[in-house]
Amino acid sequence: MNIVLQTDFSNTWGGVASMKGIIKSVNDSLDIIDLTHDIDKFNVFEASLSLHRVIPYWPSQTIFISVVDPGVGSERLPLACLTNSGKYIFSPDNGSLTHMKKHIAQSRIIDWKYGLRNEGSVFDGRDLFANAAALLADEQITFEELGKEYPVEYLSECEEYSIRPFLELHKTSGFIMTGNRHFGGIELNIKNKDFDNCDFDFGDKVNIVIKNNECILFDEEVKYHKAFSFVSKGKAILYPGSSGFLSLDINQGHFMNTYNVSAGKDYQVIISKKP
Repeated sequence: MNIVLQTDFSNTWGGVASMKGIIKSVNDSLDIIDLTHDIDKFNVFEASLSLHRVIPYWPSQTIFISVVDPGVGSERLPLACLTNSGKYIFSPDNGSLTHMKKHIAQSRIIDWKYGLRNEGSVFDGRDLFANAAALLADEQITFEELGKEYPVEYLSECEEYSIRPFLELHKTSGFIMTGNRHFGGIELNIKNKDFDNCDFDFGDKVNIVIKNNECILFDEEVKYHKAFSFVSKGKAILYPGSSGFLSLDINQGHFMNTYNVSAGKDYQVIISKKP
């Protein structure tokens, strides 16, 4: 059985390796795959988006462990969830399950008897999630045995999830939902189809303003098109992102670094069609 790991640990210390060691100690034949360990630290909204975008491509019975846990050691609940498509997610109940919530059939509070100790720690990823997930993967326990059921409707949701973009003819606004720190592109909380419904067409020139609170970081005319090849190297382009949300980047450049922008609801984006 596959176990897929997602954390905000990075690979600069032994956190990920220790979780893998726990899993392999249960059964050395279990397959461990890294989704990412570069979630922006403590960013549960990014963790939630990441899970939602990757889980559909994995087969039934895959186990996901997501540990982005700024409240580790607190009263937030350690959960194991079963999705409608037969996949499992182990995660703290802190908003990391926001986007998957509507796809979850059942959730359970993981009993600490399946951990390496009998109480919480400051490393639940190693001391609880990894061991409990490995026991499930190795069929030493069933999903029902993991702990008492917890109502799915009680799962925590990130505040950002409820923020809706402003949409009208030839004008829209939203916030930077996530950023690709490797390639530098940003993704807005504006769906591609909603943007098109505001009467924007490929080839349009649009004015884009990005503000962090009241500080203007970007105010330029940008072409809206379907691929980077429609603008020259070094030029910004607005395009329909592959995850279904409007995106902005520089052709063979790094938008985030160039304009000192990041993700979050404080980064507001206003887009208007040029006459």
